[in-house]
Amino acid sequence: MKRILLITSVLPWPLRRNGGAQRSALLKKALEHWGHVDVFAVGGRELQEGDPGFTDKLIAANVTQCLVRRPRPLKPPFYMLGPLGNLWRTVRGYESNYQTDPEVAILLDHAIAAHQYDLIVSRYLQPALQSGIDRHPAIPALLDFDDIDWATFDIDQAAKPWPGLGGKVGARLVRDAIKTRCDRAMPRFRKIFVTSQEDRALLDTSVPSSRPATTKSTKSAVDVLPNIPFSERDDVGLDPVAPARESRELLFVGDLQFPPNRDGLDRFLNRIWPTIRIAIPDASVSVVGRGLTDDRAANWRGIGGVNVIGFAPDLVDCYRRCAFTVVPIYFGGGTKIKVLESLAYGRTVVTTPSAMRGYAQLAEQMPAVAVASDDDEFAAACIRLLQSPDLRDAMAERGRMIVAREFSFSGFRQVVDRALHEVFGQ
Repeated sequence: MKRILLITSVLPWPLRRNGGAQRSALLKKALEHWGHVDVFAVGGRELQEGDPGFTDKLIAANVTQCLVRRPRPLKPPFYMLGPLGNLWRTVRGYESNYQTDPEVAILLDHAIAAHQYDLIVSRYLQPALQSGIDRHPAIPALLDFDDIDWATFDIDQAAKPWPGLGGKVGARLVRDAIKTRCDRAMPRFRKIFVTSQEDRALLDTSVPSSRPATTKSTKSAVDVLPNIPFSERDDVGLDPVAPARESRELLFVGDLQFPPNRDGLDRFLNRIWPTIRIAIPDASVSVVGRGLTDDRAANWRGIGGVNVIGFAPDLVDCYRRCAFTVVPIYFGGGTKIKVLESLAYGRTVVTTPSAMRGYAQLAEQMPAVAVASDDDEFAAACIRLLQSPDLRDAMAERGRMIVAREFSFSGFRQVVDRALHEVFGQ
């Protein structure tokens, strides 16, 4: 049995309840087939936000460290004044996320000395570098890149560019700094996981690695470890619900603390939903997700046909009632797991090209989802599916079959197992 350390900035489900937490839990579960897994968490204040029994829950989940990093003030050189100094702070602020934090590194040193880990796996690149993983080159390491850092920055800038000439210059400098930091760090890892073929294409699959020179290959490999629908049952997917042929209800599910979710839903409700209601007056949309402010919830409740539910501990009833779901996401990195979750429950999806990143097979030939490139197309797709139960049920069934075949935990675990077989030579 191996002893494995999982470094992460996102605590695993159910310590946190979002897509990142689900992937952390899935990766931890796959690694546990190889031995004992400790969790070393480092990140922002949200890591230590919990109920009175939160500490006991951390211990039960083998979280050995849960450290909130303290931001350090950035003081530019004396000759950088005004806008130039602000630009320097911006770039250095981003770069600091990829630098060793001495306080964190000492804790990692102590953990490794105490437990003699056989393998380090990091969820995201930043926590690995902040923890000083380079100080332990003898321990093999894997990286779950998940979102490619500079690609996410590019997507966000395309959707919400920084204003003015200074913004353009700053964005270019930040993007180049992120890319440089990532390129320098990747050789440390024997294997790198990404979530889609699109992200795999962004990485040079011949990145030199820290693998001993005596091995046949001195190249680190990049594998696709897809995001998959999350189930708390071992090796069992989500159970689809029965079709709701008479339903006129749409469903949105997402963490509303996450700007791409919140802003995308706001655009849907204000620019798309009125068109749908004119065509189908008895249509409704339910909004499920944590993190919604009282002001925004009140604003959305004032829109006809909008039912703001907020956090729902059990999503099954929400999916059972709806005709289909909407995922109006226009920026942000990674794959949008709610697309797959909806299909796994037996509900087709109306979404955007941005949210389809990594899911090309869902829109090929006989599509399982409707992809809309603008507001008019989005409204038209929703109207068509509300009026055509046969169409939406057929799309949902195609999607459910694709998800069961290509996005299962058994497939997820196989990718992880192959990587560990290579690392341990088994």
